[in-house]
Amino acid sequence: MSAYPIDGVTETLQVDVQDKIATLTLNRPQVLNAVNHQQRANLEAAFRALEADEDVRVIVLKGNGRAFCAGQDQKESAAMDAAGAHRRIEGYSSLYTLMRSLSKPIIARLHGYATGAGLQLALLSDLRIASVDTKAGMTELNVGSAAIMGSAFLLPLIGEAEMRRLVMMSEFVPADKALSMKLVHEVLPEDELDARVMAIATKMAGWPPLGIALTKEWWRKMGDELFQASQDQARQSHARNFAAGGLSHGARKFLERERG
Repeated sequence: MSAYPIDGVTETLQVDVQDKIATLTLNRPQVLNAVNHQQRANLEAAFRALEADEDVRVIVLKGNGRAFCAGQDQKESAAMDAAGAHRRIEGYSSLYTLMRSLSKPIIARLHGYATGAGLQLALLSDLRIASVDTKAGMTELNVGSAAIMGSAFLLPLIGEAEMRRLVMMSEFVPADKALSMKLVHEVLPEDELDARVMAIATKMAGWPPLGIALTKEWWRKMGDELFQASQDQARQSHARNFAAGGLSHGARKFLERERG
């Protein structure tokens, strides 16, 4: 693949394009690709550039190192002030709105941890192809956050009972369970994963793009009401949680457990 330079995108997000397929690689392996403000900005800039490029037909989203993405960067959360908390929720709102609006298909290539905000990135993708070592979870409650948008993304996919269990238990689901729950579409051995993802992407890249774009536009409209409600609720809930000390306290406790 050849590097695809985009103004403002740092080395923590690698962008490569080959044969009409763009690959975005989350590149913070030392923190299991946890998402911080810079990475949200990187992703938004990359998605905008790729959407505007008529030579790009399909986007693959993956993670470098031992995980796809272990969620929000808890070091950033632990140090957040009120302005930072507001910037975070608006950053996710902007990124998620953009991802839902893309006319091009997104394939999430999952391995290792795909949790919290990481799982949300996968759920906003059109297809989720997972390695057998994938561990999925919506683990916000475990770090003192509220699972607002994550719950909204899960509900239409896996139903209310499974959504409540995944959120309330705040536990990791292995790949085979994720498949039976319909969290992912396929599970493969690690050494077969890249070939399968590229085979799917290559097939899609050969289709006329307008049909895909019109289909995705309709999918977005079908889910608009719930998505907009989740955005409004997330702003209110996360502001209340931060004011009460829940966000930063939960993040600090998480970091203490990690150090222990």
